[in-house]
Amino acid sequence: MKNLLIKSAIASSVVLSLATITRPATAASFSISIEDAGKQTANYSNLLSYNVQNFDGSTTGYSAAGLQWTGVGNYTNTLIVDKDQYGGAGGTGKYFDVDTSRSGNKQTVSTLDLTNNPQSYFGLWWSAGDANNVLEFYSKGSLVERITTADVVSYIAKLPNKTSYYGNPNSPTQNTGEPYAFINFYDVAGTFDQVKFTNVGGTGFESDNHTVATGYKSITGNVIRAVPESSSMLGIFAIGFVGAASVMTRQAKKKSVLQLS
Repeated sequence: MKNLLIKSAIASSVVLSLATITRPATAASFSISIEDAGKQTANYSNLLSYNVQNFDGSTTGYSAAGLQWTGVGNYTNTLIVDKDQYGGAGGTGKYFDVDTSRSGNKQTVSTLDLTNNPQSYFGLWWSAGDANNVLEFYSKGSLVERITTADVVSYIAKLPNKTSYYGNPNSPTQNTGEPYAFINFYDVAGTFDQVKFTNVGGTGFESDNHTVATGYKSITGNVIRAVPESSSMLGIFAIGFVGAASVMTRQAKKKSVLQLS
């Protein structure tokens, strides 16, 4: 019995070690929340070492070279537009766009490079969402999260006041058929170093008040996807436990672990 317990402990340690070593570095998990209807900024008091880019100081028009976000990173292949019915937080200033038509068919993708400053939080006012909008997060070149306007629409549909998110909140009678919402992305498993904005088609991917943070106190807003921050380590310990149990019982049962998506 003593030998069996020793073997079990060793097996558990080996499995746990292998699980830790082989765990994909890019297996990030994001919790996502939406601020109340009409809100166009992040909950700054909840963020640690945060920075905000509102584009108001940027030059209007398309630029292949993009623009620098001082102390944070740099955008490439950018289009900055004066406020209109489709964007411009607060109904003033300028906003960020990805638009083949407005850029003269030069732009379908714009990238925010954070290589020197990986972040664990990103938020943006996603305005005038349409079917061509795609937002992606990368870590060391690997895709770790992807969201489309269809996802945003399905998330909003879960909220009790879903109709309040449609139409430009700065001018409620404008563009009432498209969603406007400030969305929070929390990387609970690590950090990301690139954000990619894609829009293929004749429409635009409008957004404003891009916000990044190296940390956060808690996940706030109307949570529409929750991923426990301890899920990764719990999964590893679960694997180790299963390994030990299989040695002790000498059974060849397959185990499955359900995770929130």
